[in-house]
Amino acid sequence: MINTAMPIQYRTVSDSVYDWIKEAIIQGEFQPGEHLAQERITERLGVSRTPVRDAMKRLEAEGLVVVKPHCGAVVFDISEEQLTEIYEIRILLEQYCAEKACRLATDEQIDNVERLSLGMQEYPSNSRQFMEADRIFHRGFCSISGCTSSIEILETLWTRCDAFKAIYYSLDGKARDTLNEHAKIVQALRARDADAMKRAISDHLEDVVKANVARIRSDRVAKAE
Repeated sequence: MINTAMPIQYRTVSDSVYDWIKEAIIQGEFQPGEHLAQERITERLGVSRTPVRDAMKRLEAEGLVVVKPHCGAVVFDISEEQLTEIYEIRILLEQYCAEKACRLATDEQIDNVERLSLGMQEYPSNSRQFMEADRIFHRGFCSISGCTSSIEILETLWTRCDAFKAIYYSLDGKARDTLNEHAKIVQALRARDADAMKRAISDHLEDVVKANVARIRSDRVAKAE
């Protein structure tokens, strides 16, 4: 009998081009600030301009590519200071929501947040689906707080963080670390322990910062050589 629960994934040329460019950025083949000439990519991959253009739009939405006037698409580039600032603000806002969530959460809401994290295991660790599921998990426990203004700001920050998450999840073991850290967040929420939940959020997100700072410094050394 055919297992109808298994989804069939259809891949387009645009999907393949997107995956190739994304992997090249993550692996450092395309350096931060480097211009991504669409003509060279079409020639290298043997495809038309349309799938390359589609892939660039998706990568721009994720923050891995920035489109600049009179220059075109370039690989995202950011300083350690900017990266740290983005994540420090995100941590503070998620901790703010977490403290309120610990007071307001029902058992049913906590069960749902836990399901959101466990559901991430269904996706490849470096896939867009895994990243989106991670975002849904964070939105899930923040939403319990009812802090709509904070969540509106966080939506922007979560989008800004996509590029860094893509690099983070490309590293061995980081997806597993994420699931373990999510479990600690859920455990603290279930115990209504705001301090423990805030520590778990901080530990979780600071690990992403450390991994990306290491990448930035590595790229800086490579450029200097």
